[in-house]
Amino acid sequence: MPKPRPGGRSARIKAVVFDAADALLAAKQPSEVTMVDIAERAGVAPTSLYRRWGDVQALLMDVATDRLMRDAPLPDTGALRSDLLTWAKSVAAGLANPNSSVFVRVLLATAPTPETNAAARGAALARRGDEIEAMLERARQRGEPAPRVGEVIDYILAPLYMRMLFGVPEGEGYATTLVDRLLR
Repeated sequence: MPKPRPGGRSARIKAVVFDAADALLAAKQPSEVTMVDIAERAGVAPTSLYRRWGDVQALLMDVATDRLMRDAPLPDTGALRSDLLTWAKSVAAGLANPNSSVFVRVLLATAPTPETNAAARGAALARRGDEIEAMLERARQRGEPAPRVGEVIDYILAPLYMRMLFGVPEGEGYATTLVDRLLR
């Protein structure tokens, strides 16, 4: 008899829904994916998805954040500077080709509007913020001075994402410059 997955029925259903959304995102642009598409592929009622996520944008952001955390975990090299450098270079490389990143495609497609559930989208993104905080806390525990999560976003992520949005993505050298500015 198969061993039950941790988390019980709810976790199993979430995994099926995420797998269905992942498959649809591999075949379509995020703006083309609907709750009905995901529900049909997952074998669940659309109302269940609406009840849990509120709208398709929140669900897709949750899926994309989950995938990002799974596929691109934050480094733990033993030193904050090298953690940030490794991570920033990886982000810069991924943003150089936004079509290769489901996270970037979903992030852009689910930008909050008055009609969308910005709070649910923010909750999905907050999980990555928690990972960044854990990386910074490891540094503090080693006795290294560490910035706040907001400073990491302002000094590293925001410039990298803005350059990608304006069509002038930067590479590893720029990522190094951003990390050095943050840690000054």
